[in-house]
Amino acid sequence: MKTLDPRYAVPSRTHFSAVVIPGLYDKTRKAIESDLAKTESLALTTDSWTSRATQSYMTVTVHYMLDWQMKSAVLQTRPLYESHTSAHLAEELKNAVTEWKLERPNTTIPVATDNAANIVNAVNETVELGPQIGCFAHTVNLAAKRAVSINGVSRLLGKVKKVVTFFHRSTTANQALAVKQEMLNLPKHKLINDVITRWNTSHDMLSRYVEQQPAIYSALTMDKNLRSHVTAIAMLTDGEQKMAEQLIEVLKPLKTVTTLMSSETTPTISMILPLKEMILKSMVPGDEDSTVIKEAKEAIAHDLDRRYTNPDLQKYLQKATALDPRFKSQPSLDESSLDRLYKDLATEILEYEPQRQAETMPPTEGQESASPPPKKTAMPKALSQIVEDEVASYRLADSIGVDADPFMWWKTNECKFPHVAKAAKRLLCVPGTSFPSERIFSTAGDIVSANRSRLAPDSVDRLIFLHKNLSIVDE
Repeated sequence: MKTLDPRYAVPSRTHFSAVVIPGLYDKTRKAIESDLAKTESLALTTDSWTSRATQSYMTVTVHYMLDWQMKSAVLQTRPLYESHTSAHLAEELKNAVTEWKLERPNTTIPVATDNAANIVNAVNETVELGPQIGCFAHTVNLAAKRAVSINGVSRLLGKVKKVVTFFHRSTTANQALAVKQEMLNLPKHKLINDVITRWNTSHDMLSRYVEQQPAIYSALTMDKNLRSHVTAIAMLTDGEQKMAEQLIEVLKPLKTVTTLMSSETTPTISMILPLKEMILKSMVPGDEDSTVIKEAKEAIAHDLDRRYTNPDLQKYLQKATALDPRFKSQPSLDESSLDRLYKDLATEILEYEPQRQAETMPPTEGQESASPPPKKTAMPKALSQIVEDEVASYRLADSIGVDADPFMWWKTNECKFPHVAKAAKRLLCVPGTSFPSERIFSTAGDIVSANRSRLAPDSVDRLIFLHKNLSIVDE
């Protein structure tokens, strides 16, 4: 550089940390604050994590809708120096709401979290927040863990794990398996070992074992270099093989839902009740199910059935589902319940309309600005009839496929159902999982690495903020 341009001064590390990064942070923050000022409704997700330096942090993300596009941003990552009590977490959440000016008149902010008691209580105890929505992927994870912890299932997984571990540790066995895969025309896939903290790896391990079972058996029984090890490894019996195949089918809906909720671009709360119902239907015992499989299904159904049963939360989720054109028919509800749901939806829309008008319309000439707002009973009958007719018309509209984009549908049909569309924006921006906050864990691991474990909390906050939000400035 000195040869090319001796006058050029190479920026130092201090320049980046003291000038460049704060400048980018301020610019990006202003862009996010500008977006948030334009939206009437938003939702939060939050989770806690621990850095390599054993420092606890709490990350808060925001989710909102602009022009029927879901947007999200990391707001802040702040250190937690005290015990993670519900009171302390509630204080941190209040600070985030205040600092980012997230409060909206006459409404609270929904928050998606995991099912830990401290964060659930923190949200419920904060008047500015609510309702608290348990992460559906985390809920499914808890139900699946109930199934894989059953004695019969645990023993089966233990036997498979022993076989898989043997092939992972032995290069000779691994080579023999590859030869048998080629001979039997099987996919050249490696065996998968499960991770005790991730139930879905148990599903993947069983699926791969069943797929490669002919090659595994052939390698262990016919390869002369491996015969001496056969006595130490017990292959699955025919009954256990059948149980493994059935268990894969039991866990498959849960695996599908977890993948869907983590990869779906619009995993809103409207998906929670339909997916819960789908899982519960798949857990009905069959005539050919073994005792262990029936126990596994019962464990999953029992754990899942008690989730999202709070009457107020259930009504909130049902309204969100009704506003999703993919699931608005809600076949799990009888006709009278569906009638009541859409009637309540119309009532809620009408409650919001006078508030909006009171907030946006200036007082007329001669009218005191401090005069009390009109009573709900004084609302023009015309507006009431318009909203009721609009809700009825929306209910009769055809549903769209489950793979279709509900936001694109609303963008096209907003002019037909303007009042219902406002309610849809308010409810469909709420995520059904806390994955956006949990994904920070992997980002944080790259930022607060072993070589950078002494990063100051303010630097951690800014670096994670920029890593997730810098693209917003370019849009």
